[in-house]
Amino acid sequence: MKKIMVLALLSILFFILDNIFMPFLAVKTIYPSMVLVFIICYSIVNGKWEGLWLGVFCGLLQDAYFTSAFGLNAFVNMIVCLIAGVIGDNIFKEKRLIPVASCFILSFLKGILLLLILYLNAIYMDFKDILYISLYNSIVCVLLYKSIYKLCGKEYMQRRWKF
Repeated sequence: MKKIMVLALLSILFFILDNIFMPFLAVKTIYPSMVLVFIICYSIVNGKWEGLWLGVFCGLLQDAYFTSAFGLNAFVNMIVCLIAGVIGDNIFKEKRLIPVASCFILSFLKGILLLLILYLNAIYMDFKDILYISLYNSIVCVLLYKSIYKLCGKEYMQRRWKF
């Protein structure tokens, strides 16, 4: 239960930071998504199944502000977290290089998926913004990955089987 509370509180905290604090760090209206970096890093460390649920929860939080297509972020986050979990199953999680590169690629993938789906709904985005946001997310990932890795190593964050 403590694990669920910690994940919910961190998700809400990163969501609040995304919407209140991060716009002040914007470079030409481009700023990173702390929620996306958090769910990608968490999925890499804990696997696709746990990342999937966290991705859907965080996507629903993001969709609260995205009125034109409710559920879109939840769906795209679910796909991104599944891919991040598969990547995490096949790497050494202690090193930062692959998770940071994965964060860039998966942020770019999320942007492309959103661009395509929104284009079909006659809502247009700029392609350059996706690239810059992905770069910014990878910089944030360099700073956050070790903290998330250590958090996932805590005793109360480990999955225990009870029969």
